[in-house]
Amino acid sequence: MKRIRSGSTQLFREENPNNRSFISNENADVILTHDTDKAMYAELIDGEWYWVSGCAECIGKPRGTSYIECDEHDVCSCCGISRKEIEGSVWGGRHGWICPSCHDAKKLEARQRAFQKLNGNEPDTHYTDNPTCPHCGTEHDINYVNENTTLECYVCEGGFEIEVNWTPSYTTTVVGERLTH
Repeated sequence: MKRIRSGSTQLFREENPNNRSFISNENADVILTHDTDKAMYAELIDGEWYWVSGCAECIGKPRGTSYIECDEHDVCSCCGISRKEIEGSVWGGRHGWICPSCHDAKKLEARQRAFQKLNGNEPDTHYTDNPTCPHCGTEHDINYVNENTTLECYVCEGGFEIEVNWTPSYTTTVVGERLTH
């Protein structure tokens, strides 16, 4: 049986090679919902279905990028506010998610650090290995830019133009027979 998980709801459908449609509430053969804990999901173990916890912290693993979290651990990794107390979207990260307020504060802190590092001077932006923001000096690690373009800095949000400079290199081969003396 094929299973799809959407929060604490599990949708099951017998596999049918002639029906390649996505499993939904309308075409599922079985729908299971765990009413008390959104981190629980159904897992087939030795031919039997069991409810198991998907919350990394509850089972002793690092938080990571899992979207399966119990109510207790479904909190901002910076300030600890519960997701239930937040309106709108949250920002995902390597150690869980952060709320919009913490995201904005971290962004402002990074911007201030970048400008402090310049100490009032202009950044070096000519013939650099990576594009450097002329506003705040942040080096953008983008190696896919191969033509002139414009970017917005992810730190200070200032716009800037990138002019790609090409350095020639040469390869030579013998014409005719190679001379050795």
